[in-house]
Amino acid sequence: MSEQNEFNIHEFQEKVLKAVEVISYSEKLTSDIIQPQSTDGFEKSKQEVEEALKSKDIKKRICPALKSVTDEASNIANAITPVLVGAVLGGTLVIPLNPIFFGWMAVVIAKAGAAALCADYDSKEN
Repeated sequence: MSEQNEFNIHEFQEKVLKAVEVISYSEKLTSDIIQPQSTDGFEKSKQEVEEALKSKDIKKRICPALKSVTDEASNIANAITPVLVGAVLGGTLVIPLNPIFFGWMAVVIAKAGAAALCADYDSKEN
């Protein structure tokens, strides 16, 4: 029974990478291809992620991992997912344990650039 309740990080990581693909593709679509009402949920998720990325608590977890990756969304997702999932499962961070949320996080970081996101992060303070 306990095996069914265990969190499968590899499966979650795969779902995050799929979410990154879908989000990256949707970001390239023009407004004449998609209906405005179909983007409401995506925009809300994106805004939630942008707010979450302002948190010092999140930055202190992800910025060290972001130092060693390129600004490609899939690389960012691979770097931050295990760190953030561990913090959520450990009860030290409260964010949605949702692949779409994590996918948006990777895409938003890739667009902004990891260096820009972590510019105000000081590893000595944290």
